[in-house]
Amino acid sequence: MLRWLHIVFFLVLVCNHVVSQPVAAHQFNGNHHYLHLAHTRTASNPSMDEVVEDINYAYYDMLWLGGDLALSTSLDDLTMMHVDSIFSLGDQNTLWALGNHDYADLDRIQTYTGRPSYYAYQKNGMTFLVLDTQDSLSNIIGPQRELFYRVTDTISKSSHLIILHHKLIWMYGNDHLQPMIPYISNGEFGECFYCINPNNFYSEIYPVLREVEERGIEVICIAGDIGFRTNQFEYQTPEGIQFLASGIEAGNPNNMALLFHHNQTWSELTWEYILLSELLVPWDTIPPELQSVSISPDTIKGGGSIQVTINAEDPDSGLDQIRLKIVSSSEEQFHTVSTHIGDWTSRGDHGYSLDIMMDDNSITGLWQLSLLSVIDSAGNALNLDNQDSVLATFVIHNPVGWDHREEANLSLFPVPSNGIIHILYDLGIETVEIFDQIGRTVKTESIGTTSIDLTGELAGIYFIRIRTSDKRTFMKKICITNRFLH
Repeated sequence: MLRWLHIVFFLVLVCNHVVSQPVAAHQFNGNHHYLHLAHTRTASNPSMDEVVEDINYAYYDMLWLGGDLALSTSLDDLTMMHVDSIFSLGDQNTLWALGNHDYADLDRIQTYTGRPSYYAYQKNGMTFLVLDTQDSLSNIIGPQRELFYRVTDTISKSSHLIILHHKLIWMYGNDHLQPMIPYISNGEFGECFYCINPNNFYSEIYPVLREVEERGIEVICIAGDIGFRTNQFEYQTPEGIQFLASGIEAGNPNNMALLFHHNQTWSELTWEYILLSELLVPWDTIPPELQSVSISPDTIKGGGSIQVTINAEDPDSGLDQIRLKIVSSSEEQFHTVSTHIGDWTSRGDHGYSLDIMMDDNSITGLWQLSLLSVIDSAGNALNLDNQDSVLATFVIHNPVGWDHREEANLSLFPVPSNGIIHILYDLGIETVEIFDQIGRTVKTESIGTTSIDLTGELAGIYFIRIRTSDKRTFMKKICITNRFLH
């Protein structure tokens, strides 16, 4: 008898283990890092700023260049080859918005880049428009305007529209920004080739960008003609469109670069200005490690709370954020949570837990953790989904007229089971459905069922939905252990 109790206890532990250790889930890195640099020129060809030339750009998924890379970048092949050796100009993930110091020979530029001076590109769920603000003296007209309209008319599935350009064309015509031109832009306001010229940004470009923003696509315009007077600039319009600028002054120890962190999984793009010299130091590119994730209790009523517990660590930068998405098996409802690690309760030994309140109107049935992101302080993310296996599950049991006294009349035995499950309910059973941990229907039985046979199924956790003759619905978790008893 004692030996039998040991076996049963072992099997219960095995069934619990199946739910709480989904480390085989599909893991993928949905985080990307992009670097924006501009005005890297010195006073003579072909050299650029020394720090710029020493940075390891292999760390970055994309390189966005805001123009004025060398004193006269396209003047000769010697300069172009030097710049190309640093920035890999022909790489499809190097985007270059031309400045006045780049403009000597557009044909030579196209030979190295394989692209015209303005173009569109898509990457990681975002759309990019690289504009040529030297063409037509700060105005976006002719074929370039047609490209702009064509892209903005058809953009629909992108999370962001990123517009790269050299001149700060959005300062002209803005009552707040235009007076700031002498203190921000390298080029003054005027009619010269390097100036911020009177232009059509607010008459023809900005209204279209507002329409794109209203469709739920975040719009960010990034200029590159700063560095002499300031090393960073950031402004958000009342309509939510972002104007950013970054550029350097060669040799200045206070130079800043604009670094972007893109969590593609959550369609989020964040940015920071960072000292250029800090980019010389190898930085953390390794995402956190996750050992386990679990949800308890396994059954709640709508409006009740669950506790999500994870065991994760990041020895390099430390954990910063945890995000998760919980969905019903039908995917009709979902619940997302985005938190700082400080919002979680430390459980010691890299364990953290968070209580989550579910809505009162949550659908009855099986729910599962469909997406989990663990993000470190360097912006690296470990993202897991339920593509290959279950992360964690629980049941919301919320039938009409739910009453604990009524549920007491329902019995399932034995628990755990070797595959044969007996069901007793005073008023009779109408249908019984069995689901696996990812919501797939394993078996269905109709009127009059008093037992169900799952001996042909793999050992593990299953969920049983019982509809009774008095029109009640119950959800129960069951553990099948036939694999070990055979």
